[in-house]
Amino acid sequence: MKLKNLIHYKDFDSDNIIFHSLTQSTDDEILTYVINVTSDLLNEVFLSDDFKISSKENLINYDERDLGELATYMCITPFAQSTLAKGTNWQEKATSYLECFIGYIIGTMDKEEFLGNLIEMREMLNISNKFYTGLVIYFSENKKTIINGILNKLQF
Repeated sequence: MKLKNLIHYKDFDSDNIIFHSLTQSTDDEILTYVINVTSDLLNEVFLSDDFKISSKENLINYDERDLGELATYMCITPFAQSTLAKGTNWQEKATSYLECFIGYIIGTMDKEEFLGNLIEMREMLNISNKFYTGLVIYFSENKKTIINGILNKLQF
């Protein structure tokens, strides 16, 4: 699926806002964004050798759905941060979303908590089930590109 095909998954006005924002970029740019942010986050935090190994193994072993959810999480995080910035103490919550993302990849955060945060962001942004499903499918179909891109950029 191409990014532009997400038009068929829009249900709510909020879906349209996110769709419009995403389609200002090309498919390659969106995938590169997910690859770069994920690899940069993993490269910039201190990880013991065990966590470095776990992160690579987890990335390799994610099935298409897992990877689709992981990439969707990273894709909507900036929108969630923008929404949170309208409140007080938003930095703490925004940071916790990124910590959860990293924790899930390195294996210190379980899938249920990760998905709980993903659902929380989805609800905060009023993303419809249909559009959310479209995002997960879009990224799932690009699993190989995303995983290979992240692994190639890891500096460990």
